[in-house]
Amino acid sequence: MLNEATYMGIGYHYIECGLPNVYLKNGYILETFDNEEYLSIDDMDALHVAIGSNLAKKSKPLTGAELRFLRETFNHSRRVLGEIMGVDQQTVGRWEKGESAIPKTVDLLMRQLFLESIDEDSSLRFLLDKLAENEAETVMGDLVVLEEQNHHWLRVASA
Repeated sequence: MLNEATYMGIGYHYIECGLPNVYLKNGYILETFDNEEYLSIDDMDALHVAIGSNLAKKSKPLTGAELRFLRETFNHSRRVLGEIMGVDQQTVGRWEKGESAIPKTVDLLMRQLFLESIDEDSSLRFLLDKLAENEAETVMGDLVVLEEQNHHWLRVASA
């Protein structure tokens, strides 16, 4: 059964993306077979980039669903995003479910991460990876493993 927005002439209410306020005016085909609706979208990747770009540039803070959409669009797990943000995956889950407020720094970083994911010339990802490496070194920072090489003691890169 066609949704109400289609009948009102707005277009297709694209709830499949996980966001409550996205409508498609065109670029899709909705067909019914055996009383089941089937949606086909022209260039879904480009559609998701357009949705993400709008989210990244909006003036209001991101909602949990919008944070999840951006994370999924650049194909990161909660664990990986947590590592980037310096939190555990449960914290990311709480943000996405609306159980915890999304810190402003996380909101801004998510927007920038998304924008960088569609612009391969950006160096933010390199910087974030280095920060994550530094965090891992900080955790391992108290552990000192030395190795003798040519009469010199050197710290082993990873224990």
